[in-house]
Amino acid sequence: MKYQRFKKQMYASLLVAPVLLTIGSVSAQDTVIDTSILDEISAQSAEIFAMGTEVQVQINQLSDEASELTFEFRAQAKLVDGLEIYNAGMRRTIAEQERTIIQYDESIAQAAELQRQISPLMERMMLALEQFVALDIPFQIEERQARLDTIRGTFDDSSVNVAEKFRLVLQAYQIENDYGRGITHYTDTLEIGGVERDVDMLRVGRVALLYQTSDQNSTGAWDKAANQWVALDDEYRRPIALGIRMAQQLETTQLLDLPIAAPE
Repeated sequence: MKYQRFKKQMYASLLVAPVLLTIGSVSAQDTVIDTSILDEISAQSAEIFAMGTEVQVQINQLSDEASELTFEFRAQAKLVDGLEIYNAGMRRTIAEQERTIIQYDESIAQAAELQRQISPLMERMMLALEQFVALDIPFQIEERQARLDTIRGTFDDSSVNVAEKFRLVLQAYQIENDYGRGITHYTDTLEIGGVERDVDMLRVGRVALLYQTSDQNSTGAWDKAANQWVALDDEYRRPIALGIRMAQQLETTQLLDLPIAAPE
């Protein structure tokens, strides 16, 4: 508005100036020039210059604000870009978790079905293992039977979960399997000649089970065909004594001449 008023006054002054010049040319001596309009125009010009300074200050302020807004916009744009990348990664993670949940649900369903089948399987495995121990050569019978009784006791124990029961059954199978490897020594009590005697037992895998008294006066072996202990000739006394020392790791491994039944 101030600029429009200034323009109108400038136009008015330009119109007045020729009139004054015309009057002056007619009678320069008799005419007195009114300079108030020029003074007013000068004052308005000064006011306009002052307003221009204020406007420039405002322009500078607006420019600074625009720069700040531009900087803030760029910072927010970078933040939005980072959030979009993060959200994309989270969407992939959520999708993978959803697939995993589906797999877990399927596994749970299969586990429920497997759990219904595992109990009959364990029962059949235990029956087979008990029959195997009963028919096997009679070594460490009390220890082996106690292990089977312990596992059998867990079948009716609700505090033991199915996985633990199955683990115990598999462990028993592994132990029985390991008995077929290497030679082992242990002590036991046998009835020899109607007298209970403490003896050193020598087990060679599952192919031979032998005994010898501590004085080495009595040596024998388990006869699987006859299902009883039989005495051995004196020729086996030294080999069996050496075998016992080998099982005790008191002698290096050597070939032994032992009474081994021929395979059927």
